[in-house]
Amino acid sequence: MIIWFLTLFIIGIWRITYKPSILRAFNPWEAFNYLLQEKERGFLQIGGVFLPVTGLEALYADLGHFGQWSIRYAWLCIAFPAVVANYLGQGALLIADPTLVDNPFYHAVPDWCHWPMVVLATAATIIASQAIITGSFSLISQAIALECSVPFGIIHTSKTIAGQIYVPAINFILMILTIIVTVGFQTGSNITNAYGFTVCSEMIVTTILYMCVMHFT
Repeated sequence: MIIWFLTLFIIGIWRITYKPSILRAFNPWEAFNYLLQEKERGFLQIGGVFLPVTGLEALYADLGHFGQWSIRYAWLCIAFPAVVANYLGQGALLIADPTLVDNPFYHAVPDWCHWPMVVLATAATIIASQAIITGSFSLISQAIALECSVPFGIIHTSKTIAGQIYVPAINFILMILTIIVTVGFQTGSNITNAYGFTVCSEMIVTTILYMCVMHFT
């Protein structure tokens, strides 16, 4: 994953050098002015801006495995700078050539690096999916301990770290659900929209439940 984030950072910085004016994106007034100009269309696009925020939840799904400080350092020192630089690089690319809006991520990559980037992105996706998988294992383990779930067989994969577990049944269920979602939604755009709606709904439900706990306890 370090190679992945380093690649994102380098490509982003490289593209920023072509259009340094993209750094104006750090000015909050630019976003406010955009909303004033685009009005309803700009408001609807906030959903697309909010979507990357939802991905942060995957980081905290692994608190039981890595601890808060490991996640904080990994995010602040590696993931966040790389992602911001790459997004700015894509923005700089679109300023230079708006016709590349169909896939700015891969268009930002040099032609000779296209297929290696596809391979690297695929590998990074597989590795990143482990955050969701292991997070699911942790949730099920806690639910079983609280007697809120049917008992599943849990395999402890570490002799020293209690949080490192493997739940074969949940792993199989996740595989089946992933196949169903992929076949059902068919396109990445549809999956993205469904994911955004699901996570936003989950955030609302979690917030309401948290408020109930704070109020009644």
